[in-house]
Amino acid sequence: MNTYSLYDSDGRVFSVLSLQQVDQLERLVSMNGAAGYIEGVVDPETQYVQEGRVESRPPGTSVLTGSMLSGLPVPCVVSVNRMEYPCNQSSIELEFDQPGRYRIVVRAWPHIDKEFEVENPPL
Repeated sequence: MNTYSLYDSDGRVFSVLSLQQVDQLERLVSMNGAAGYIEGVVDPETQYVQEGRVESRPPGTSVLTGSMLSGLPVPCVVSVNRMEYPCNQSSIELEFDQPGRYRIVVRAWPHIDKEFEVENPPL
């Protein structure tokens, strides 16, 4: 049995296939809209494919200090409780209009997502 990882044009692995008949591979790559494939299992959480090679995804660089989120890769997406906001700045001040706990996720491919939790106390 042969194993292959399919990836998109950004190097994101979206499927891992185990095939007994390799002649089906090209058809499956085409059917799934893959930009390419690589032999073996690629862990999409920690790895990606760049120029036909498996690379480790770099760690997220964001830092939360108080309400200041800095070290943001540009561009990125900042998710606040699953609402996504495009960001083109290297730092932002977080503001919340309601008390509560907020989950912040910074996404910037190929960096590994960086997560924070912020407590906004009542006034």
